[in-house]
Amino acid sequence: MNKPAKPPLHRDVEAFLRTGMELATSDRGELALSLAAKALAEVPGDPRMAAFGRLVSSHQVPKFHHGMLRDTQRNQLYRKAIERLAPGRKVLDIGTGSGLLAMIAARAGAEKVIACELNPMLAATAREIVAANGLSEKITVIGRHSGMLDRNGDLDGGADLVISEIFSDDLLGESVLPALKHARQELCAPGAIFIPDSAEILVAAVEFSGSSMALGEVEGFDLSLFERHLGPVRTFNPASANIALSSDPRTLFRFDFNAADYPALSRENEIDLGIPTAATNGLAQWIRFTLAEGIVYENRPGSARATHWPVRFTPLGPHTNPIRNDLRIGGWHNAEKLAIWPLID
Repeated sequence: MNKPAKPPLHRDVEAFLRTGMELATSDRGELALSLAAKALAEVPGDPRMAAFGRLVSSHQVPKFHHGMLRDTQRNQLYRKAIERLAPGRKVLDIGTGSGLLAMIAARAGAEKVIACELNPMLAATAREIVAANGLSEKITVIGRHSGMLDRNGDLDGGADLVISEIFSDDLLGESVLPALKHARQELCAPGAIFIPDSAEILVAAVEFSGSSMALGEVEGFDLSLFERHLGPVRTFNPASANIALSSDPRTLFRFDFNAADYPALSRENEIDLGIPTAATNGLAQWIRFTLAEGIVYENRPGSARATHWPVRFTPLGPHTNPIRNDLRIGGWHNAEKLAIWPLID
């Protein structure tokens, strides 16, 4: 007995979305793209089905990708560092996303580029982009986490240059430290180098002139206890006029990726910010990369233009205001988290 035919994908949208989203988050993510293409092929040019297809192809893809790829300064500085260091080297690009940095390396004269991407659906798109740009012979895109790669099987004895841009606004949230440590120990040839060369977490006292971010009273009800679930940090565009530095910046943590001793995955530190202005009411934290010697990217507050990494703002509690003495700051990080606090005498 013949099984009843399945209805066309465009006539059973719920089933299409359910299957597509399951595939998008599985190790068969490329099949989600095929499913979306098949559904659109049933009704070519149909904007309704195109909208449903985009729901599948964007499912659980981080929203930062658009801003990151449109960050001209970031792209240009990475290009300068890659053009200096990639020629003649075997390159590993960790977290390739769209494949942009891998293609820059290939165009710059890398011997070979291996690009890995945790999300198999994005890896499939990166392969298409690489092919569309005529670089498939020089770039291999692998849809796996870098921790699953093999030095010999995937990298022909190890990478000479490792490129990464898996940094969050606190530097650490995308697990860059364990990923690069593993790459150094397990995926590199002797003498391999890294882009970026180093990275820093910077902190300064600031005056925030915007409206209060505390919940307090809402519609006559005291909601202040809900603050415990919101975390201590808010984020702002680096070009925001609401934040002004009230102390000199200081480096809280520095990470040297090309050093013989790899940075510890967990540390605690204290720094002195000096005596800030009387109107100081918070701390700003941002990041700085030295991609290669003389090539530096920073999303410092007060920047003339926005960057895709925001500045993180931590308000100072009432126990620190007004500040009459040196403001000392404590900080701690592990492989993925960062905490900053004022030190009280």
